[in-house]
Amino acid sequence: MSASTIISYIGLNYISATSASAVINLVPVLTFFLAVLFRMESLNLKRSHGVVKVSGLVLCSVGVTVLALYQGPELKSFIHHRLFHYTSHVGTNSARKWILGVILQSFAAAMWALWAVLQGHLFGEYPSKLLNTTLQIVFATVQSFLMALLIERDFSRWKLSLDVGLVAIIYCGITLAVLCYLQVWLVDMRGPVFLSMTVPLTLVFTIILTILVGEAVTLGSVISGALLVGGLYNVLWGKRIEQVAMCAQGDDDINAALDLEEQGTAASVLKTQD
Repeated sequence: MSASTIISYIGLNYISATSASAVINLVPVLTFFLAVLFRMESLNLKRSHGVVKVSGLVLCSVGVTVLALYQGPELKSFIHHRLFHYTSHVGTNSARKWILGVILQSFAAAMWALWAVLQGHLFGEYPSKLLNTTLQIVFATVQSFLMALLIERDFSRWKLSLDVGLVAIIYCGITLAVLCYLQVWLVDMRGPVFLSMTVPLTLVFTIILTILVGEAVTLGSVISGALLVGGLYNVLWGKRIEQVAMCAQGDDDINAALDLEEQGTAASVLKTQD
């Protein structure tokens, strides 16, 4: 989880927050893909739900490709007063750096998806959610400290000032700790795929907040975000169709078993009468 967060922060140096949140929509699809590899989910291409799931994977791939290769014009905001006097940096990075940012965010999404899938196996042996969360935060702190030593060796840059940067650090520390516990709890209760269903809300809230703080929203980000969300819900729709089919098949199996039991009972009664 710490690797995903660190890589995501590095990627934010090259792309906008809106684009980064659009790439996060890969998490549910990658979670499903990894769950199939670990045999936690099924994929049957001979059934309609399997085809729908694959179409979702294709849409997500197209969405990431569009985000990497097409930025488009900036969309004008109707809010002219920016919070914290923030100025956008979109457009200052080269196309190569933009693609690098998309790749880094995609890799961060893959690491997050792998974390979610591994949690399902972990709870089979270590069911304590609070201990799980505490250990993850402790190890993430150590890993982040070592990574910071490698990346930033100028210790004067480590000095904290009483500005919005300090507020952001405190906010991230508190919210990430709470979110980590909630995610662990949700994976244990409903599974890793269900956790990823809430990811598209990130894009919605990010667009709203970036408009307030002055981050530019490009047409390419909106188009790719729509493709990624569409791909996500195709996968979820396919999973829903599969669940309905499995429930119907289960009812049929139960009815068939009851019929066989009734036939066996009737046959034994006839033998007794004979």
